[in-house]
Amino acid sequence: MDERVYKIALSLLQAIGIVKTKTLVAYLGGAKAFFDASEKKIASFGIIGLSKVKKLNRKAALARAEQEVDFMEQNQVQLHYYLDLNYPPALKFCDDAPIVLYSKGAINFNQENVAIVGTRKATPYGKRLTADLVKDLAKRNVQIISGLAHGIDKEAHQAAIQNNLSTIAVLGHGLELIYPAAHKSLAKKMMENGGLVTEFMSYYPGDPSNFPKRNRIVAGLCQATVVVESAESGGSLITANLANDYNRDVFAFPGDVNRPYSAGCNNLIRRDKAHLITCAEDMYEIMGWEIDDRSEPIQGDLFDAMTNDEEKVCKALKTANGQLHIDDLSEAVAMTMSELSLHLFNLELKGNIDALPGKIYRLK
Repeated sequence: MDERVYKIALSLLQAIGIVKTKTLVAYLGGAKAFFDASEKKIASFGIIGLSKVKKLNRKAALARAEQEVDFMEQNQVQLHYYLDLNYPPALKFCDDAPIVLYSKGAINFNQENVAIVGTRKATPYGKRLTADLVKDLAKRNVQIISGLAHGIDKEAHQAAIQNNLSTIAVLGHGLELIYPAAHKSLAKKMMENGGLVTEFMSYYPGDPSNFPKRNRIVAGLCQATVVVESAESGGSLITANLANDYNRDVFAFPGDVNRPYSAGCNNLIRRDKAHLITCAEDMYEIMGWEIDDRSEPIQGDLFDAMTNDEEKVCKALKTANGQLHIDDLSEAVAMTMSELSLHLFNLELKGNIDALPGKIYRLK
């Protein structure tokens, strides 16, 4: 059976949950091993009880996964499994990251990703801020991530295309449709340099409950999240809060206190949940990015020589015969988990280390 079938089928066992499923896969040694294992073997690890294992319809999950592989073959859809090399490296540090992602287009997750989000009812002020921000971020050659919704999302994707930047839309439904339908031509253009990503299988409807799940992927993919305009509540604030939970940088443009779609940004800044910015240069300063006005885009310092802290991590791995569990590594280098996770992420992108199942990291 196609290995992709087992990987997709894992994501369908929602009764277990993402974290417990990943733990069981680590114990059993792979997706196929999970479906080959007896019920008693799965229950023996104490992650879920035998009665719950017996209720898992693994056969039905495999049958549905086979259908999905057929859809993928017919529609040029790529699969990204959480233990495979093509899975977004930034998401590996998010415990609730999806087991699989589906994508269409020219997808490359190994870039500096910046999420730009905001209200669906963007004002001329918000649209102008978005266009100017993306234009100036083009000096860094970042990749723009958003959700393909009306308003700020659309402006961000369009500005990325206009500035020859790669852009990815994270969807809250399956890849057989585009929502909103008015953005079909935009989505098609995006697939030439970027594309579409979702955790939902084909023909999975765009239910409102899907969008908070979608937002965690937007936040998890990115080194930085920018909220341009937002009301006091909404999806963009969910994304910002998730980015904070993932220890990623969050930025917000301040707005007129009398305008409803400035309230969300102003509150993020007031509660110290976002850096106040007025332009891209503010982001460059806070992120420690260099501005380069050369006509050719720069790769940036993400792949430059190791920092002192990154050298410290590599030396600790070398001392431990090349690999350590993240908990032991955190103790060895005397760093908090959030600090260490950022350095591990950068080292993996640079090709210095590998992330292995079970939160083990190996020096290359």
